[in-house]
Amino acid sequence: MNNLESKNNVSLVNLILPKDSLSSVTSDLQKAGAKGIFHVAARGSIISEGGFLSKMFPPPAPEQCLVQVLIPDSEKQRLSDVAISSGRLDRVGAGAIFSISCDKAYHSQSFPLTDGSDEFNSHQSASMEAICCICEKGVAEDIAQAALTAGAPGPTVTFGEGGGIRDKIPLLRMTKGPEKEFVWCVVDRSESSEVFINMARAGRITEPGRGFMYSIPVSDGIINVSSTVSSSSHGASMEQVIAALDEIKGGKDWRATGESKSTSLNTTFLQNLTGLYCVVPRDFYSEVYDSILDAGAPGVSTNFGVMADQTGSGEEACNEEWALVYTSLAPASVDNVMGEISSKIEEIGIDRYAFYTLPIPRALTYLGG
Repeated sequence: MNNLESKNNVSLVNLILPKDSLSSVTSDLQKAGAKGIFHVAARGSIISEGGFLSKMFPPPAPEQCLVQVLIPDSEKQRLSDVAISSGRLDRVGAGAIFSISCDKAYHSQSFPLTDGSDEFNSHQSASMEAICCICEKGVAEDIAQAALTAGAPGPTVTFGEGGGIRDKIPLLRMTKGPEKEFVWCVVDRSESSEVFINMARAGRITEPGRGFMYSIPVSDGIINVSSTVSSSSHGASMEQVIAALDEIKGGKDWRATGESKSTSLNTTFLQNLTGLYCVVPRDFYSEVYDSILDAGAPGVSTNFGVMADQTGSGEEACNEEWALVYTSLAPASVDNVMGEISSKIEEIGIDRYAFYTLPIPRALTYLGG
């Protein structure tokens, strides 16, 4: 890790954008000085407000993009304002922006990291939680619908790979493909337990081989992802009506129905883990993936996307494919695993890469027994 620079007071800023606003928001962020803007293809999840036929033949899930960029806290508010203005993210159905405070961040000199001061600290207590469920291909829609039913605004689904110790056994690797789906949603902390458990039940996460899910504290954000589609001629959608009532009532407490809902799950949660994330060019991701498992991590996941070109524009832009490879560990294991990955990266000669770590207060998977 001798070639890495350490960065303090850095946040991972996330945007969920409709496909038609991605280009303009990215361009405006670049003009404002943002670097290393990572795009991951995604799809939205919606509930139809139409009649019987609409529910029998629902409209296709909207195309979206999950955008992630590491930003020094000194620049976070300014660049967030640029994204909100460009994407009109303060409007219902326009998308979302939320930030997660990194515990640590390291990068090589050639990695495109946004310039900013190390001294400025804008970390604040988390008012929301991001929930991610990693599941087998084909299960994401059930999990997303469970999140919607529990009140989560528009879950987003991304695609990638994932595996664990069993991947080291060739026969098992042949019989079970690595393709995974990732269901993301951001909710108020007061609602997170119910949403988390509903998603876990829908995905049967506590059963062998079903997947892994976790939550991450979110310090601030605006969540206006579209959750419904209507075939009616009303002037406003149901989510716009609910948003207006939230503003009139001064919060979401009025939504409570008074019904007693069980938010218990007969299982043991993993607590106080650390998420270790490595951003590398896609050509080298398999070596990083294997080195994480070789270092003793119980599992590893990968999302693929493109890094927005900082210099090109229009047809001249040549966005490069990158990979986000990550795992969840006990805090005491992070430095060792990061050291093993760094050694592999230096061995194969990667000169552009970054690490960051995020807190994972709660996680769930099959624990055996």
